[in-house]
Order: sequence, then structure tokens, then C-alpha cells
Amino acid sequence: MILLVERRRPFGIGTFSLLIVALGFAFNYAWGPDDFRFGYYLFHQMNWPIYSKGDEELIIPTVITAIFWIPAIIIARKHNVHFGTKTASIVAGAMLIICFIGPLVTMLDWIVNS
Repeated sequence: MILLVERRRPFGIGTFSLLIVALGFAFNYAWGPDDFRFGYYLFHQMNWPIYSKGDEELIIPTVITAIFWIPAIIIARKHNVHFGTKTASIVAGAMLIICFIGPLVTMLDWIVNS
């Protein structure tokens, strides 16, 4: 007879990577009734442009969110025995790829169409 033992992962430092992923989403993506974006708010407060060319092209806060995705991946990989680390690692990795593919496509467009 085989007994199935449920093994739960403990909370720890690795679980903090889930919070970092949530902060990354809150920084860049619209939420609330007014579509508030914290990253855009910070850029306006510091008088930095949101777009690389006036009102079009590369959206700079999207690239800046790598500040959240990279530490989330590092923490999740280093402390992979804690709760939520696998999810945080996968989501942060996907978002990191997306935030670098967008600018890469834009740069290739600049090269091809210049």
C-alpha cells in the first residue's frame, strides 16, 4: 500500500519573489477605476519622458520593469524550496522576455526603415 504524503512548501525568503512580481505588475500596468499606473506617475513627477520619441515609439517604463523581474528570478531560483518560487520564476521570466522583445522589435524596425 502506497501512502501519499502531502508536502507543503514553507514560506520564506523565496516567497518574497511573488511580492516583487506583484510590485512589477503594479508599477507598469493600469489598475483601479482611473487606470492609474505608478510607473507613469513617477516619470511625470521627475519630468522624464514616457516614450522614447515624444509621444510614440519605445515605452520606457516597460523596459524599466526589468528592475522588478530580474531580482524576482534571482530570489526565486536561489530559494527554490519556498512557497511560490516556481510561479514567480516562470511569470517573471516571461515578463522579462516580453519587456526585452518589445524594444528589440522597435530597434529592428528603426534599422529596417531608416
